[in-house]
Amino acid sequence: MRFSHIGYVVSDSAATAGAVKPFFPVIVRFREYVAAQKVFITLLATADGSSQIELVEPLENNLPLRQLLAKSGKSSLPYHICFEVNDFDEQFNVMKTAGWLVLTRPFNAFDSNHLSSHLYHPDAGVIEIMSGPL
Repeated sequence: MRFSHIGYVVSDSAATAGAVKPFFPVIVRFREYVAAQKVFITLLATADGSSQIELVEPLENNLPLRQLLAKSGKSSLPYHICFEVNDFDEQFNVMKTAGWLVLTRPFNAFDSNHLSSHLYHPDAGVIEIMSGPL
């Protein structure tokens, strides 16, 4: 298992990407549609590629994430941390057994090589697990 990225829910991917450009100048993906999540995903990296952030821009029909932003009164909000796991099914089952609530059923994030799921625990917040590197 290794740390992958921190995710932010944002109202405007371009505005947030511009604001964090001094820290994350490399655009790896920009506003890619992910139907399973009803979002646009932007992935940004540091110049040396050692760190990444993911901007999650919810579509109009993604009420949970839109409401999260609305309640905060902000246009950008830390949302989750993501780990790449060696055995997705095993990690998913371990977390469920340990009391983690499944927020998103396993889905293919970008292609069939990237299985992802978001899970929640009241003592830890939202964690995304993902198979394979982005």
